[in-house]
Amino acid sequence: MSHEHTKTVTRNLIVLALGTPDVTIGSVNEPREREEQGLRFNEKWIYRRGKRDPRRPHERHIYWHRYDFVAAMMMDESGNLSREDVTALVAGLDDRAFHHDLPRNV
Repeated sequence: MSHEHTKTVTRNLIVLALGTPDVTIGSVNEPREREEQGLRFNEKWIYRRGKRDPRRPHERHIYWHRYDFVAAMMMDESGNLSREDVTALVAGLDDRAFHHDLPRNV
């Protein structure tokens, strides 16, 4: 998925911005597709809020279809999901550069 005046959201950019996911459901090589919230995907990454960071969403879900970004959703305390535009999270990041100090679930 690409946005006007921004680069494509990639797996590496999401990891640079958020760290590795707390939970992974499915896999890039998963032949079966799933559907949730009207989104078709074969892999979902879940990031849970750090206990000491009330500013973050309760959970953040990142959906992938193979290597392609599908969508990002934020879950509030009540379990309601809403679409999130992650282009601001990855703006200015370079997924082709070596980073030895990746964030730990920002």
